[in-house]
Amino acid sequence: MVLAEWIFGIAWALILYTYIGFPLALALLARLFGANNAEPSLRVRGSGMPEIPRVELDQSLSPPRVAMVVSSHNEGPNLSAKLANTWAIEYPADRFELWIGSDGSTDNTTEILHASSDPRLRYREFTIRRGKISVLNDLLSEIDADVIVMSDANTAYAPDAVCRLIAHFDDPRVGCVSGELSLTQDGGVSGEGLYWRYESWIKVNESRLGFLIGCNGGIFALRRSCFEPLPPSTIVEDFVLTMRVLEHGHRVVFAPDARASEPACDSARSEMMRKVRIGAGGFQAIGLTWRLLLPRFGLAAFAFWGHKVLRWFVPIFLLAATAANVALSHIALFGGALLVQAVGGVVAIAAYYTPSQRFLPRWTRPISYFYLMNYALFWGFLRFLCRTQRVTWERRPHSAVPATRTAAASTSLAD
Repeated sequence: MVLAEWIFGIAWALILYTYIGFPLALALLARLFGANNAEPSLRVRGSGMPEIPRVELDQSLSPPRVAMVVSSHNEGPNLSAKLANTWAIEYPADRFELWIGSDGSTDNTTEILHASSDPRLRYREFTIRRGKISVLNDLLSEIDADVIVMSDANTAYAPDAVCRLIAHFDDPRVGCVSGELSLTQDGGVSGEGLYWRYESWIKVNESRLGFLIGCNGGIFALRRSCFEPLPPSTIVEDFVLTMRVLEHGHRVVFAPDARASEPACDSARSEMMRKVRIGAGGFQAIGLTWRLLLPRFGLAAFAFWGHKVLRWFVPIFLLAATAANVALSHIALFGGALLVQAVGGVVAIAAYYTPSQRFLPRWTRPISYFYLMNYALFWGFLRFLCRTQRVTWERRPHSAVPATRTAAASTSLAD
C-alpha cells in the first residue's frame, strides 16, 4: 500500500507539474528575463494572452530571397487554390519563389503544375514515394535562397504572412520563426480551441526567451544556412528542424501575426490518427535531439523537458497512477479518484463516437480532449517501440482552402 501511494503521488505530481507547474514557472522566467515589451507589441488571438514584441520588415534594406517549399503527394484537389493563394502573397516577386516536390503522386498533380505559367514556380517530380523529409532534403540541396518558408499544399497564407515571418530575420541571432496556424472549420477532437489558447500562452513565453520548442509545420521559416538534411525516417521533421536550429545556438521565435489556415480533420478518427503519428514522431525526435536535454542548454533544456518530453510521457504517468489507484480503491479517497477517472474516460469515448461535437456540453470538451490526446500519445509510443509508424502520411480529402486569404478560426493543430 505504501508503494502504491508513492506511485500515485509521484505520477500525479509529474502530471500537474507538466500542465500547470511548468507553464507558470516559464511565465515567471519570461517576465524576468524575456524580450523587452517596451517595444511596439501585439496580443495573440484569444483573451488573456500575453503581449509579444511586434517586428516590422525594414523597408530600407533589400529583402532577403525567399523560397516557399511544399512536399506534395496526390494534392491535386488543393494545388490550384495553393498556387492562387501563393501568388497573392505580398512579397517582392523578384525575391520570391515557390518550390513544389511531387512525392510519387499518381493524380493530376503534374498536370496542374505544368499548366502554371508563373515564372516563380519550380517543381520536381519524384516517381517513387519516399516521404516528406526525403523530398525536402532533395529540394533544399538545389535552393540557394536566403530564407526557406515551409508550407503544406492545403495551407492558405494571409497576404502579409511571409513579410511577418521574414521581418524577424533582421536579427542575426534568429534562425527560425513560426507563424500561427488555425483551422477553417469546426472539427478535430473536442476541446482543441481551449488547448490552442493554452499552447499559445506557452509559445509566447518561450519565444520571449528565444527558444520556441517546436514550430507549426504549415507555416514556419528558417535561414537556409540553418537547414541540415535529416534522416529519411524522420516523422515530425518540422519539430526536429526547429530543435536542430536551437542546438546550433540560434534563436527560434513565434510570430503570431504571421497567419495561415488549414481545413480541420473531418472526423475525430482522422484527427486521432494524426495525433498518433505525431506521438510516434515525438518519441523518435527525442533520440534525434537528445543533446538539447542536457543541462548545458540551460532554459532551453528546461523548456524541452517541461513542454514536450514530460508531456509525451503523461500517458505512462496516467497508467501508473490508475494502477496504483486500483490497488488503493478500498480507501474512500482513492475510490472517489478512480470514479472521477472512469467518468472522464466515458466522456472521452462519447466525444469520440459523437458525429458532431456541438451535441455535447461545452464542459466536456477539455476533458475529452485531454483523454483522447493522451490515448493517441500512448498508441504513438507503442508504434514507436514497434517501429510500425510509416514516414508517409495519407491525408484524408478536404474541401479546397481559401485562395487569397485565411479564414477566421479559433483552433489549430496541437503539439
